[in-house]
Amino acid sequence: MRQLLTPVKSAGERPGVVQLFPDCPASGPDSNPPNWPAAIELIRDVGARIRQARRFTQDVVQHSQAMIDATRHRLEETERRLRLAESTARDAHLRAERAELAAKMADARARRAEQETELSRAKLAEAQMWLKRLYSNVQMEFRDITEDRG
Repeated sequence: MRQLLTPVKSAGERPGVVQLFPDCPASGPDSNPPNWPAAIELIRDVGARIRQARRFTQDVVQHSQAMIDATRHRLEETERRLRLAESTARDAHLRAERAELAAKMADARARRAEQETELSRAKLAEAQMWLKRLYSNVQMEFRDITEDRG
């Protein structure tokens, strides 16, 4: 790009002054007349360079805009995936909390069931002991009755 816009300067010029016709010496009384076809060709060349620089600039702007659009699209897509991941994480966290609560409730039910089982075993053992005593008493009563008759 710099090559396209580089002005042609002669060695003795002041900075900032661009000589349009570097091949022509400064006009004076003993100078040759200007070469108009060369001047026109130079102007055409400068115009062509300016058009080429404009096309290059437009291409760079279009490419930059395309990169910005693609980056914006990727950013939006990344943000969408992030929101989805956050939502999924929240749902998973809620499910984990519910599962933990369900596990605690199941553990409490299991403890209650164990306590009830122990209580039932104790009652069963007491009932069996009571039945053994009753059986033993009934046997003694029958023995006494059979001894009294006999």
